[in-house]
Amino acid sequence: MNAKREFILLLGLSILIPGCGKTARQNISEETTSGEFSIRMEMAVDRLTADKYIPVFTPEFILADVKIDKENPRRFDNYSGDISGRYIEVMSGYLQEGDPGNIRELVKNVLVLQHNDGRFGDTSLIFTEQQIDRNHMPLLWGNGRLLTGLLEYYKQTLDSGVLAAAQRLGDFFLNTYREVTPAVAKRLEGLGADGIICFTQYVEPLVMLSGITGDPKYAEVATRVYPVLPSRGILHSHGYLTTLRGILKLYEYDNNRDHFYFVLNAYNDLINSSDYTLNGSVMEYFGGKGERDEGCSSADFIRLSLHLYKLTEDPVFLERAEFALFNSLYFNQYFTGDFGHHVINRNESAPTIHHMAWWCCTMAGLRAMQVIRDQYFAESSDGTVKINLYIDTDYMDDNVSLMLRKGEIDGNYHTFDIVFSSKDQQEYRLLLRKPSYASEFELLLNGEKDNLILRDGYYVTENYIKEGDNLRVRISYNTKIITADRKEVSLIEITGPVRGALCYGPYLMAVDNDIDYTFLAEPNNNVVSSNTIRSAAGTDISGRIPAGSSAGDAYLTAQYMHAGFPSYLPVLLRPISEMTFNKHPYMMVSFQFMPE
Repeated sequence: MNAKREFILLLGLSILIPGCGKTARQNISEETTSGEFSIRMEMAVDRLTADKYIPVFTPEFILADVKIDKENPRRFDNYSGDISGRYIEVMSGYLQEGDPGNIRELVKNVLVLQHNDGRFGDTSLIFTEQQIDRNHMPLLWGNGRLLTGLLEYYKQTLDSGVLAAAQRLGDFFLNTYREVTPAVAKRLEGLGADGIICFTQYVEPLVMLSGITGDPKYAEVATRVYPVLPSRGILHSHGYLTTLRGILKLYEYDNNRDHFYFVLNAYNDLINSSDYTLNGSVMEYFGGKGERDEGCSSADFIRLSLHLYKLTEDPVFLERAEFALFNSLYFNQYFTGDFGHHVINRNESAPTIHHMAWWCCTMAGLRAMQVIRDQYFAESSDGTVKINLYIDTDYMDDNVSLMLRKGEIDGNYHTFDIVFSSKDQQEYRLLLRKPSYASEFELLLNGEKDNLILRDGYYVTENYIKEGDNLRVRISYNTKIITADRKEVSLIEITGPVRGALCYGPYLMAVDNDIDYTFLAEPNNNVVSSNTIRSAAGTDISGRIPAGSSAGDAYLTAQYMHAGFPSYLPVLLRPISEMTFNKHPYMMVSFQFMPE
């Protein structure tokens, strides 16, 4: 494992657009029916539908990649269908809530721009073995994302005109695939975002198209497409992970175990490599090309992990998805609601700009959160209700509904309150995932401790739950150090100097320049006393607890010895996920630890 594991993240202070400040954070700490997860989703929806921040997602702006204006170009308009397709995909999920994205009108305007051969965008690009090069790839990528969007829209509306357009676009992909010879694949090696992943990413919508139409020809081509995906090498991680997500859909379609093991082997290889980052996600480019992560790839990694959980029922995939959600996707959301990137350096760098990627990550991040909420947060069947992820959001199906909210810290326990109801007035058995980061775990049922039975990674309640019950989960978090070579060290194991990042429960912790500027000022190779690390609940160390924080926030305090002068000073460590709400200041996550 290389030294990339030991790094300092430095985040820009520059503010590109005047905006909301800490409003969302303050809302979270007030009496509200919405938790942080839901508020973050609302921030992203507002970003895509309101006019508070620039660029505004007007119909003209969205459609600029299928109605290309060379006199007034928009960035990435050669990725024809990329923004418009992603926008249609994610906002189709709100069609039953009043169509805030005006998707119905947008889709009508898209369909009239489809060309005779089924494509959208530049018709001068000729897809033959001799002519295909990197200039052809953006169109394929964008059209693949647009096909995905149209099919998501169709699932919500059953619009026959949209399905017909999707089939024509699918047929265009079938024709382009015939030209992907070994010579073409070789020509596209090492081209990153404009490489072979632009072919392989359309596995996902082709499988969707076969599933909807019943015509196997699209999935059959998908089966022949994905083997041209090379090993990670120097590849664009978003395209690579999108391809893997598509292959899992292909496995569900035809039940060919070869597809499943292709993905599982690639996934395991990734998480055991230097391309898997400390904050639980991946770099923008595999193979050490560049030092930036990407919100789209974080969203993909979460969705891929969750899909593997669905197929295997192994909670380890839930654990990885949850860690990536808090420490990568939350971290990569900005105060505007946009998702984006961060520079991740091997050692340190100067503060950098806000990498708000309105052209891709903003939609991809929101789409991942939709999938998390609607498909994986919780589930019910056969008289049981299962909670998979400890996020404050809501679940509802034909029989039950529940709401999970983070509560205050109770002694050494972080708490989550559950409101449960059932339409059939029946009692249910509750299953709660056992987090690896929990040193203690308990459920209070109407104020009394319930006997929990551990089974297959879940705590099963002894008593049944019913509507009106008072339910509180109490979790005591582990605290550990993750070293540069990915070893995990508990605080009690530290007997000498150890350098690494501090994890508290599911959170990666950091020192924030806005609060502890002395700690981060040069020289900043300070030594944190490992045996002084404590929960900050109920404390106020020299006013360092951030304004607007709530009773349940996962803060830690510690004492440290400053490297520049004799001292023994307090420091506050807070989750990197919170940086959304104070506009991502300079922040450090890699420290030297040693007993006092």
